Amino acid sequence: MKKTAYFLIVIAFNWANAQDYRFGKVSIDELQETAYPGDSEANAAILYLNQKTYYDFVQSEGFIQVTEVYKRIKIYNKDGFNWATEEIQLRDDGSKRESVVSLKAVTYTLENGKIEATKLKKDGIFDERNNKFWKTSKFTMPNIKDGCVLEFEYKTTSPYINIDDLNLQYGIPIKELDMYVRIPEYFNFNRYVNPRATYIPKIKEYEVSRTEHIQFSGKDSNPSRGQVTAGKSNFSNEKLEFKEMKTEIRLSKVPALKNEVYVSNLNTYRTKLIWEHVYSKDLRGLITTYSTNWDEVTKTIFNDSDFGTQLKQTNYFEEDISGLIKGVTNDSEKINLIYNFVKSKVKWNGYNGYTTDNGVKKAYKEGVGNVADINLMLTAMLCYAKINANPMLVSTRSNDIPVFPATGGFNYVVSAVELLNDVILLDATDKFSTPNVLPERAINWQGRIIRESGTSEWFDLSPKETAKENTSLNLKINDDLSIDGKVRGQMTSFAAKNFRSKYENFNTEEKLMALEKDKGEIEVSNYEVTDMDVLDNPIMYVYDYNLKNGIEQIGDKVFLTPMLFFAPKENPFKGDKREYPIDFVYPFNDRYTINVIIPDGYVVESIPESSVVQFQENAGEFKYIAKANGKMLLFLISLDLNQSLILPDEYDDFKQFYQLMTEKQTEKVVLKKI
Repeated sequence: MKKTAYFLIVIAFNWANAQDYRFGKVSIDELQETAYPGDSEANAAILYLNQKTYYDFVQSEGFIQVTEVYKRIKIYNKDGFNWATEEIQLRDDGSKRESVVSLKAVTYTLENGKIEATKLKKDGIFDERNNKFWKTSKFTMPNIKDGCVLEFEYKTTSPYINIDDLNLQYGIPIKELDMYVRIPEYFNFNRYVNPRATYIPKIKEYEVSRTEHIQFSGKDSNPSRGQVTAGKSNFSNEKLEFKEMKTEIRLSKVPALKNEVYVSNLNTYRTKLIWEHVYSKDLRGLITTYSTNWDEVTKTIFNDSDFGTQLKQTNYFEEDISGLIKGVTNDSEKINLIYNFVKSKVKWNGYNGYTTDNGVKKAYKEGVGNVADINLMLTAMLCYAKINANPMLVSTRSNDIPVFPATGGFNYVVSAVELLNDVILLDATDKFSTPNVLPERAINWQGRIIRESGTSEWFDLSPKETAKENTSLNLKINDDLSIDGKVRGQMTSFAAKNFRSKYENFNTEEKLMALEKDKGEIEVSNYEVTDMDVLDNPIMYVYDYNLKNGIEQIGDKVFLTPMLFFAPKENPFKGDKREYPIDFVYPFNDRYTINVIIPDGYVVESIPESSVVQFQENAGEFKYIAKANGKMLLFLISLDLNQSLILPDEYDDFKQFYQLMTEKQTEKVVLKKI
């Protein structure tokens, strides 16, 4: 009796102290919590995430995919307010669509020691059309305050069999996670854990039995989906018994997916389950195979009427292009003429996609289109001009890297001109892009060239062209120890493109403010930029400056950092370890030529020593050369980074390389008064 009583007391204690994650059971303790245990930097946390994906059987429709989502989120401070908006991506092509149903959402706050609940209203819910295939359903929770707790649940229904990636990690920690996916034996999937993830979850997988009562009529309306028709006569009721594969994930204290400096796309490293649809089997056992290879995927894409057919349409532009290239025999000149014509003729509407939204004819007529509208049009025009151009399929940085062959692995297309020993990449959606200088969004691992002949192949998208920035800096130290000088600069390739994109819409005052920002007590004058719109030329700029606080005086000595406001403030790579690769996107070369005029009444007591620091032989090199010549000091400083992607196992060496470089760039010249 004593043992039984003790056992009941233990159960009662555990029950009383266990967290209740039923909807509406938010506790005062949760509202009073001021920081997430184990991660004090978290601005918010998912206290509980429950998600279920399964397939309902609907008479006359067959299996319908259903996903139920329940989240309880704690907001600790204002920086976590963005977690009060939930975005749900839905397929919707007009004929088949996914939808959100049974949405219920409440915000809980603590008011005078009592819990106050504020329900989500209709004005906080809205839909946004992304393109003709996708839309986003959003809702923003009401009454958001520091310390509040959000709770919402909803259900999505889908006529599609394919399973979206199942995210098991977010930018904030997860206290408790409980998920499962149940797949009938009629659908077979390969399941992968994202191979780039650093947090590896425990996953349980087993078979369960299921029974459905269905009605058969004379014909099965869609065998590939296992559908049956509810006829009014000649039908029979049958009990359908089958197996389901259940994938179950129960996790506690899932760490946040934390960003690091120079990470291309954090989603690439998210812990998630990726599902590849291998085959479907109907009720009669007939198998339809979906698992394929990349050649088959690209053939499917090319045969799409919104892709391959668009490349064959030429009548809408023939007259214009014939006039444009009349008398031009040089292929390079033809390419540039057509490329610049498309950039000026059709503006990008901000939508990605490898298939057209409006169709190339309509985009040409109206002057606006998505990525495919523009770049398939460009490819067709180049082919019309007898240039060997083909579309190249790309997955943008925000879309992740394709793991297995599937059409969903791509969401972008550029034009690839194939030469004898080279490929020229063109993207006409960005007015400042030039040949082989793509927008950063499109530079992601590999692209796949797809040809009308049916062949296709991978192409490395890593930029081969080095972005160069040369800066000349003159310094004259005044009697009051302020500094007057002139800066001249030149930028090419990606550096020039980024400059043009950043300052395109800045007026003169805004450009000056941006230039003076974070440079100390400085006044800039006579600022001029040339060739802003001449994309084949480097960006050139020049300005005069007066700097009040560039010199430190102690006694009869003054201390000067020759690089002044160009010197780095700190090494951005501080962590003891690195989880993800450092991605600089493209190789670059930065050079500084600095001339310092020694003021009258001073002599040089010391200058930094010349040095050369290398990172893994050819991967990177930093040079610092200092020379004294009478009343002049000359500094030649350069950084060549030939390897734009630094892997985590190279981090220690690269961190040390960057630290030595940072320290050298901040070393001081010491002048002594005589």
